[in-house]
Amino acid sequence: MIATPACRRGEPENSSSATASPDAANSKRPDLLVFPDELRVADASVNDFVTKAMTTCAKGDYEPFRLLWSAREDPLPRGEYEEGWHAVQTITVRALEKVTLGPDPKANRAEGETVYALLVDVSLDPTQKAGQKKPQRHVVMMLAPDSGEWRLGRAPKAMRAWIKGKISGTDIAAEPSGGDHGD
Repeated sequence: MIATPACRRGEPENSSSATASPDAANSKRPDLLVFPDELRVADASVNDFVTKAMTTCAKGDYEPFRLLWSAREDPLPRGEYEEGWHAVQTITVRALEKVTLGPDPKANRAEGETVYALLVDVSLDPTQKAGQKKPQRHVVMMLAPDSGEWRLGRAPKAMRAWIKGKISGTDIAAEPSGGDHGD
């Protein structure tokens, strides 16, 4: 997944809040997450999870971040997460789309499954190491049910192309893995 370096937040390292607790630093940035009302879906639990996941990514506490991920997925390693979470300036939700995945024995999915494709734009501080190479990133993740709760996972390649194409106005892939895209 492209998403992992994007789950970071921060201010320049020489800032006085760089030594403050993650919660104290995060409380100074209420505008960190931009999640427009028109992109919210009918299922409030999905909207709540998106808000929780994106703000948790930016808090700088690895354990809650790790718990957002599906048991079937490995999240970003602790070292990479800790190295870069300071760099996130904003996370803007660009798309949140319902998708029905078809049965796939390779993915241990005997029946269809409803998931959500999430596209966010992440703005990173170019003075931070994580933001020096590419300060603006487009990140696509998949939200899937896991043990009765929504969890993050890597979006399949076709899903990433489809959601990016939808936002750019080009219908790159009509079906991200077979199914319904609307909500």
